[in-house]
Amino acid sequence: NLDHIENYFKEQGLNEMVQHVRSQRATSNRKSFVSRIKLFINDDEYSTTEISNYIKDAIEQGKVTSVYALQVLFSTVANSGEWAGLEPIPDDFYKELKQYCTLFKGIAKSHKLQIEFMNKIQEFCYDNINFLKCFHKVIFMLYNGNVIEEDAIIEWYKHAHINKGQTEFLSQMDKMVHWLENAEEEDSDEDDE
Repeated sequence: NLDHIENYFKEQGLNEMVQHVRSQRATSNRKSFVSRIKLFINDDEYSTTEISNYIKDAIEQGKVTSVYALQVLFSTVANSGEWAGLEPIPDDFYKELKQYCTLFKGIAKSHKLQIEFMNKIQEFCYDNINFLKCFHKVIFMLYNGNVIEEDAIIEWYKHAHINKGQTEFLSQMDKMVHWLENAEEEDSDEDDE
């Protein structure tokens, strides 16, 4: 077992080998996680509860990070349907993605995770050219599904986006961010009255 091997190397003062064993374990955990998520998504026999429990356990046991779980879940759903390779992406993709909003919401609980999730979606859309024009639709759907909050979207837009395709994605998000900022102003005007 890897724990015994790691302990042996620790006792021998072989720190480089300890790091190697940890790296192997992390790689194995990630591969196993990806395989299991693909199985869950591609096989209709599994319920959202079963998927949620598996992801929660994997995160709690330190096998994967929350951001990695979000990234794998999103990319697996995005790559699983008949829309892969189609442009524009058909509405069926958004319907499928919407089914997983409760899972995304259960993982992306913090402001920071929501921004990191948006960056992973941005990176995915940039790397998969047929998804390039649908970034704003995905974010809007996740916003409507209460996965990503308006503050996270605005912060991502102003400061926290990544460089990959930033001109394209910021342009796509202009109207939504403007709408969110105006909605916030209207809310604060009503609170002042």
